[in-house]
Amino acid sequence: MFNRINRDLVPIKAHYFLFYAGTSPLMQFLPTVAKQLGFSGKEVGFIYTILPISGLIAKPLFGSFADKFRLHKGIFIAFQVILAIAFLTINFIPEEEPSASSRLTCRGDTFLRICSKDELPKEPIYLQDIVSCQLVCSVTPNDTISICNSWHIDDVCVSNKDKMEYEQQMQNLKLINFKISFNMSYDDQLEATKCLYMKVQSATFASGNISKTWCAMSPFDVPCRIRCPKVPYLDSLIKNISQTDPQKPSSWNFQWFLWACIISWIGMAVVVSIGDAICINLLGDSKNHDYGKQKMWGSVGVGIFGIGIGYLIDLFSKGQEIKDYSSAFYIMLIIMAFDVAVSSMLKKKPMDGTNEPSVFWELWSIFKEGRVLVFAWWCVGAGMCTGVVWNFLFWYTEDISTGKEWLKTLQGLLTGVQCFFGEMPFNFISGNILRKIGHINVMSLVLLIYSIRFMAYSIFANVWVFLVLELLHGPSFGLCWPTMVSYGDKVSPSGTKATIQGLVGAIFEGIGVSAGSLLCGYLMDKYKGIITFRVFSVGALIWLSSFWILQLLLRKTKAYPLQQGHTHLASYALDDDAIIMTMSQEMQTY
Repeated sequence: MFNRINRDLVPIKAHYFLFYAGTSPLMQFLPTVAKQLGFSGKEVGFIYTILPISGLIAKPLFGSFADKFRLHKGIFIAFQVILAIAFLTINFIPEEEPSASSRLTCRGDTFLRICSKDELPKEPIYLQDIVSCQLVCSVTPNDTISICNSWHIDDVCVSNKDKMEYEQQMQNLKLINFKISFNMSYDDQLEATKCLYMKVQSATFASGNISKTWCAMSPFDVPCRIRCPKVPYLDSLIKNISQTDPQKPSSWNFQWFLWACIISWIGMAVVVSIGDAICINLLGDSKNHDYGKQKMWGSVGVGIFGIGIGYLIDLFSKGQEIKDYSSAFYIMLIIMAFDVAVSSMLKKKPMDGTNEPSVFWELWSIFKEGRVLVFAWWCVGAGMCTGVVWNFLFWYTEDISTGKEWLKTLQGLLTGVQCFFGEMPFNFISGNILRKIGHINVMSLVLLIYSIRFMAYSIFANVWVFLVLELLHGPSFGLCWPTMVSYGDKVSPSGTKATIQGLVGAIFEGIGVSAGSLLCGYLMDKYKGIITFRVFSVGALIWLSSFWILQLLLRKTKAYPLQQGHTHLASYALDDDAIIMTMSQEMQTY
């Protein structure tokens, strides 16, 4: 039995197992990490728009560099190290303290008004003790003078000499930072059920000066940002407002998270594209359809560690309102260290030589072909659907889940079902499916299943039902990636396999996943999850219809590659295989 094992392929199998076991579970939890750090759906959508674009640039760039200088293995291992370090830094980003826009108005009594896009709770809320909130207000020189005349605080008041300078700079804004205190019930303070008034009793400044907030003689109305970390109701309200606040300032936490994600995504993009090229090269032209059987081990790794990591996150977060993701990051680091060791044992098999006069000229000739352009169109649509599942499925489960204690374990189980009952079996049989029904039909099936899957998400409110729905991950993403890699290999001229795999992945992620994430983030903030998933369900059907219309146009124009003189697209087979290929020519792309 063991004599039949191809030992040259064992390291690449181990790489897929370790690489996806270390990175994929963490990648799926990353949007919920961002949500916990205080980032909105739009911000997460923006992040996952930038990330695939960085992959769009990195994949063909480093793929062509590896092809030209024959440095596939060296670049492959180097970027494994880079992405592991970048991922680990995310663990040390502190949670962003949420703040919301408000108005501080003083006309006799002082009130602070906070407004939300959604309706506030109608039941009466009582604050039994004196509580404090932090304000940062933007004031003009006139506002400063009014506050000084009313509250008589040295921190705000200026000398007569400084007043002349203030009058010369009337357009300048100054930030003042202070605490407000209040003790009240505000069941009668709702305005149109969306705004909340709080009567301010006193203001405390940095110097320790405390002022009663009465201003009959010098009224003012200034914009502020409010933080109330020690007032649970207000803190929760501010978090909800903050996620949809267009005036929310960009924080250093967000910049740190963004750049760490960009570097790690570039690392993953390069490792995946060059790893696929190395795998296809090790298999050889006669067995490139067995790629799915190698990639299947990645699904095994994700399934095992996805379930385990979800459970560990819940275990280490027991009794805490905030989830502790540290275990996921440290496990990733250990697994990636093993992956680097395994990858160093990959057999050095020379990649195809570059005998073509110009790689980029050949690529240009390929992308002028109608069928390749239609394939790129499909990659964009499939990428948009995949981006929704990758980046917002867990976000959606958190929004509709009633119990949070074991939510990460459930999300880990979802990952396990996706891998063991979805990706893994369909990766294994993908070669047979592609041979029997052809690339075009498989591409159509992928979009159809995505449409059904999104509609099902929007119908069922019980997140445990999602464990059954994730069986659809197999005929959607489980077939999507092997089809894309196999098709990309078919159109690769000699010596450009890594470049082509990089371009295919770049279109899928850099355009498809990027656009899907941006649109999904916007819709999640504006219309919530149910409407968002229904929009993408209908969108997948529209994309499928346009894909078939383009295919019909290609058939009418008879845009077959061999008729256009591209001999590198020809495929050779034994007599029996040739008969089968001829019979299924109308179904198969190549």
